[in-house]
Amino acid sequence: MRKYRNQLIGGALIVLVIYIFVLLIFDSTGQFNEGVLQAFVVFPMSLLIVLALTQVSANLFRFLTWQYYLGVVDARDKITVKDSAVIFVSSFMFSVSPGKVAELLKSVFLKMKTGTPIARSAPIVLAERIADGLSVVITLTVTLLIGGTSLPLGDYYDISRGIVFSSAAIIFAGLIVVQIQPLAQFCLNILAKIPLINRLHGWFAHFYESSREIFSIRHMIPVTALGMGVYMSSTVGFFIILWGFGLTMTPELFLQVAFIVGVASAVGALSFVPNGAGVTELTNFAMLVAMVVPAHPQFTVPMAGAAALLQSFFHKWFRVLVGMAVAFVYRKRLFTTELEAELATMQAEKHHHPIAEGAVS
Repeated sequence: MRKYRNQLIGGALIVLVIYIFVLLIFDSTGQFNEGVLQAFVVFPMSLLIVLALTQVSANLFRFLTWQYYLGVVDARDKITVKDSAVIFVSSFMFSVSPGKVAELLKSVFLKMKTGTPIARSAPIVLAERIADGLSVVITLTVTLLIGGTSLPLGDYYDISRGIVFSSAAIIFAGLIVVQIQPLAQFCLNILAKIPLINRLHGWFAHFYESSREIFSIRHMIPVTALGMGVYMSSTVGFFIILWGFGLTMTPELFLQVAFIVGVASAVGALSFVPNGAGVTELTNFAMLVAMVVPAHPQFTVPMAGAAALLQSFFHKWFRVLVGMAVAFVYRKRLFTTELEAELATMQAEKHHHPIAEGAVS
């Protein structure tokens, strides 16, 4: 447990340094001192409750995804909804760990409650990320197709289309490979011949066999639909934030917000920074300045900075705080001697299988 605790502490310190850097960026341009704080003052505080509810909605969709996957690995009938929710919600605090490695503790907690082998449930963590990615790519694709000139991307329009459509093609190609076992084996055999990567061939093969059912199309379709619910909840939240700063709710603005949320989420995920700290804020801010500010003179650059910070808190950090609170309340149920024994067993297995350790850690 000490290893994961250190990861959480290390991730929190990285986040702190990043946010100090972000605030220095605002301060160096004069935006922080001259407007961002004042923008927060004019924002209607009553909307904070509404924003919290949009994140409750988003996390409800995430929980339904978790419950669905528990059914796939035959664990849902072995655990109460309350215990499942405690494990799920408390795991939000693990998102501050570098690479979200500590999220694998969900599988350990699940084994403690249901006896489900860690190797069987661990792919759920990756499947949740892929479902999120699919929902983002699908929404961005639809937004680009129907948004057209509503998205003032200028010289970046063609580049954005290329990135989004290429990402969609790669993800769907990967899913197709997973569905066709001979094709997947062919790709694994190719990996076995590539220098440096070939030493992980055994781990990739084992992971494929243990996760093939989870990544089947018949399961990815419903969880991707749930992921769309997560995405739309966050988009509605950001939309409300802009409304709170005086913008009129229009279909064009909603399309722009949906696009910004998708791009910021993707950039944050690909940055490998704990919970996308700083990266998503700066992405949201830059895109608001580029796409929204020019068409709405009443929406100033400092307001864009305040909106980016508000969106960041509710989109990412609200659930982390809730997860920490739940983990504290149920600490005696979660952090037991049995957990220490399971982690010790995992460490012993890693020493016997260094390939797996390199792949997971």
